[in-house]
Amino acid sequence: MKKTAVHIISCILVCLSAALLISCQKQVSEVQTGCVSLSIGLSGSLDVEDGPWTKAYVDASQYEGIKTLRLIVISGTPDQEDRDILYNQKVEGFENVSSYQTTIPDLPLGQMSFYAIANEESIGMTYDDKTILDNLIDGPENAGRRKLLFKDENRQYFPCTGRHIVDDGLPMSGYTTVNITGDQNIKIELFRSVVKLALVVENKTKSSVTLEKVSFGTFFADRYYMFRETTLDVPDDALYDGKEYNYPDIEEIQPGGRTEPLSLYFYPTYPIFSGGDSPFTIGIETEGVDYGQRLFAPNTAFFVRNTQINLLAQITTIGIVLDFTVQPWDPYEVDVPSFN
Repeated sequence: MKKTAVHIISCILVCLSAALLISCQKQVSEVQTGCVSLSIGLSGSLDVEDGPWTKAYVDASQYEGIKTLRLIVISGTPDQEDRDILYNQKVEGFENVSSYQTTIPDLPLGQMSFYAIANEESIGMTYDDKTILDNLIDGPENAGRRKLLFKDENRQYFPCTGRHIVDDGLPMSGYTTVNITGDQNIKIELFRSVVKLALVVENKTKSSVTLEKVSFGTFFADRYYMFRETTLDVPDDALYDGKEYNYPDIEEIQPGGRTEPLSLYFYPTYPIFSGGDSPFTIGIETEGVDYGQRLFAPNTAFFVRNTQINLLAQITTIGIVLDFTVQPWDPYEVDVPSFN
């Protein structure tokens, strides 16, 4: 009997020891995590106006918001080599909203970077983990610093006019690096990855004119970095080309009249040129008259993303008179709910 009791007690002690060991191993292996409340917002806002649009003209401002949004969390900071993608999810179904809120639970504590990519469809991409890794390159101005490059073969997506962003919107992105110490709130500001040119053609003559064609010099780049780290941040190996657009459906511009703004979107640009060979030119053709290429941006070497060029072209009896300004993208306001 005594031998049996001793045996039972020994078994109980062995089981307790094993249980304690498992418990300690679990406690040691547990990773402390935090819950992050993430707020994403555009650097401006939309001026939404209802109304029909023609084939020639589109009030593109109402299509410049968020349609889809991909959120990515990567361990460490951008200057580190060994980093892991901790989170990569895409949210869909937005109607051109300007902000979004969500919660990401169970992120390990420590230094990490939060990235947001809006409307990836506008450049024909799906930024799953493999696509991100496949398109990372060393930034030429920061040796060893990895950047996410997008290259637009044959300029399939941009430049484009307002009517072409109705379905998929504009590419936008933003990021921030944060040291996660527990549950906390984080904000990411989205920046549009393109430049917007708003062209207005005004008739200063005493006769009606018909706009037929608008052409631009060789300043349209074929690539850009997804996440801007400096004000300009244009790839050194970007290639540049010109573009022309026909406007057969615009009605005659009456004397003293003008067109609605014609929107054109293109990647940030920094073409290399010297002297009077600036590529920042525009050519306008009306029925029977070709006014040739004219410089519209004197003393200008580049255009940065998320800015708007307002270009006024006046048709006069002595030719074309141009006036342009560059400003932050037109602000807009849209009331949107929070999403969880």
